[in-house]
Amino acid sequence: MLSARVCGCGRRGLWWGLAAGAVVLAAALVLRWAAFPAILTAKITQAVQIQDGSAAMERFVQLPQPLLYKAYLFNVTNPDQVSLGAKPALQEVGPYVYEEWRRRRDVTRLEDGSLSYRLETTFRFSPERSPGVSEDDEFTYLNVVMMGIVVQVAEDYASMLTMVEPVLSELLSGGAQLFLRATARQLLWDGVPTVDCRGNLSAVAVLACSALPSLLPPTVQQAQPGVYAFSFFGFKNGTARQWWRVDPGLSDVRSLGAVLSYDNSSRLKVWTPASSPCNDIRGTDSTIFPPFITPNHTIHIFAHDICRSMHADFEREQEVSGVRGLRFVASRSLLRQGGRNACTCPEGHCLPSGAISVKECFRAPIAVSYPHFYQAEPEYLQYAEGLSPSKELHETFVVIEPESGTPLLGAKRLQFNMRAARVPQVPALANLTDGLFPLLWVEEGVELEEAELSQVRALFVARASLGGVAWAVLAGGVAALLFCAYRLARGRLRERNTTLALDKGAAAGGKLSVPTLGAAYPESAPRRASPPPAAPVDATNF
Repeated sequence: MLSARVCGCGRRGLWWGLAAGAVVLAAALVLRWAAFPAILTAKITQAVQIQDGSAAMERFVQLPQPLLYKAYLFNVTNPDQVSLGAKPALQEVGPYVYEEWRRRRDVTRLEDGSLSYRLETTFRFSPERSPGVSEDDEFTYLNVVMMGIVVQVAEDYASMLTMVEPVLSELLSGGAQLFLRATARQLLWDGVPTVDCRGNLSAVAVLACSALPSLLPPTVQQAQPGVYAFSFFGFKNGTARQWWRVDPGLSDVRSLGAVLSYDNSSRLKVWTPASSPCNDIRGTDSTIFPPFITPNHTIHIFAHDICRSMHADFEREQEVSGVRGLRFVASRSLLRQGGRNACTCPEGHCLPSGAISVKECFRAPIAVSYPHFYQAEPEYLQYAEGLSPSKELHETFVVIEPESGTPLLGAKRLQFNMRAARVPQVPALANLTDGLFPLLWVEEGVELEEAELSQVRALFVARASLGGVAWAVLAGGVAALLFCAYRLARGRLRERNTTLALDKGAAAGGKLSVPTLGAAYPESAPRRASPPPAAPVDATNF
């Protein structure tokens, strides 16, 4: 800031001070709205790009903290009544919380700069995060394997339904029962022995067993020779099968993390026709997002577990542990009937809005919805008792720090339902009510830990520091301009008053003491030399 002494050195000095203040003000404006944002953008871009040997690459290979995978199981409390046609009475039990550790194996930089890898996911039960429940809890659950086989045969080979029940009685552990008992650990991971192809079997049963490996969904795995076990997620634990290829953001940071191909293909090969938008691969894997996100963005996520790409729209700003973020929520159109979901309508028969068939993905009559049929048509809630949809508990969302693209908080929530069908040819299903039978719902989410949050806060400190410097320079420029402009204006006012006084004196014909230029600018007025002291008077000469 220019001092009053500098600015007060005369009219020329004041004009120089005014010019200097304008220059400082212009420099501050450039710093605040051009230079500093460009510097910050460059620093963020460099920090998030996945370059060899960088911290971003380390985070890419091994996530610094686990995701939290929460499972909520539905216990059927009235199995006998359901077999007779009553509504299922469901008791939600959970959450069973697991740490989901993700590690990218065999990371390779390809010629085009993209990264290929195999994603290994490992789940570990977290008792401290699962109060009130144990993996040894027992449940009564729908016999998913039997229901799946019968529904598939009814849809594709209806004439063979009369042969199904005898074969199921031979092969299924416990026979052709509609409901079974198992622990949470068995249902989720270890597997429930379900199909047994050992022993003396009929010719039809032997034929069925020979076809099983190619027909069974991933949820049914061979536990030992001739024995197959069912679990919801056991096939996902500790495996790294499919190859992924993603954009590291080197040529365009706005494409950071975008999935370019999955299972060696740039499009899925699940839905028909092949050109269907359901086969599009769009977005990231939900653990990484590009920087510089605004409320105008649409967030895309590739959900390989349901063979679809999802998208979320901006809802509002939200603060997470003192860090400002943008909250995006899953679009209602994701589970809307028809339109882009027409691929999920077998033979043109779509489910009512709120659930979509993923039969082609699971190789079983499964439909996904939001938990408790949140945002679904009311008829879904009429099928079973014990459901209560809630935005707070059942919405899929993500909160992203917009500058760095860091996910601060998020949850992908999906419910898995099986098509239950009344099949008179199978005694166990002869009186069952048709509908979507809720099996369980899961939440896959993240809440950034303090170690990671501190790095995000450092970005705010840097931005605030740069902004503080710019505002200080801006204040200095404004102060210099105002001070020097004030002194110039005051000087001009004094000159004007002096001129008026001279004019009045001349008109009156009298004498008037005229202030000089120094009166207007006193600091610059020439100082008159003091007269020499008078010589001493000699009194003797008088």
